[in-house]
Amino acid sequence: MSLSTDVIRLVVGMLIGMILPRIPLLFFTRFLNMEQGLPPHPDSVPIGIPLVQRLLLMRRIHFMCWITATLPLALGLWILQNSPDPFAFGMVAGVSWFAISRIVPEDIEQGFGILSMSVIKSVNNLREPETDCCEQAEYYWEVRSIRCKQCRFVALEHPRPDLGRIRSDGRLKGSLRVLLMDGRSIFPPSNSSVVSEGSKLLSKIAEEE
Repeated sequence: MSLSTDVIRLVVGMLIGMILPRIPLLFFTRFLNMEQGLPPHPDSVPIGIPLVQRLLLMRRIHFMCWITATLPLALGLWILQNSPDPFAFGMVAGVSWFAISRIVPEDIEQGFGILSMSVIKSVNNLREPETDCCEQAEYYWEVRSIRCKQCRFVALEHPRPDLGRIRSDGRLKGSLRVLLMDGRSIFPPSNSSVVSEGSKLLSKIAEEE
């Protein structure tokens, strides 16, 4: 085979290895009717039982992605045992990239995973907060954070992840965005993200030198 053919087979294998694990995230959220209980995208979501139930469901779907990831991984490793095939190597590399993106936390304080239990508990606690920010407190999960609809108080500074709603930009573009972002928000989680903490550490080292 020529070098260009091997490169194409490698790239195709990587794409399959990255897309297959995310099939549950696309199928259960884009091609099944999950619109009950939540306002349409991109409207803000009120803090309540429907939102907490959807977060728990999305957490299960994210875990299902690990199960579907075993198929291309096992197939790729099995092929590589017999021959150094670029397609199989690409699948293994794609699944490995998926695993790394899931294991490395975006927010150190919020725990591991795209939807950690600590985030879900924080959202659930806002259903009955210990103290209200104003007399008519109504908390909504906006794109960047959870705010009070009345006084605009920030109750939780955490970007809203994908909640399985059909996106306003259509099924095709919405599915592509979910694949690229893996259900995460396009906005950074907070100032305590791994990237920001690393940048601060490098800046501090540079100043000391």
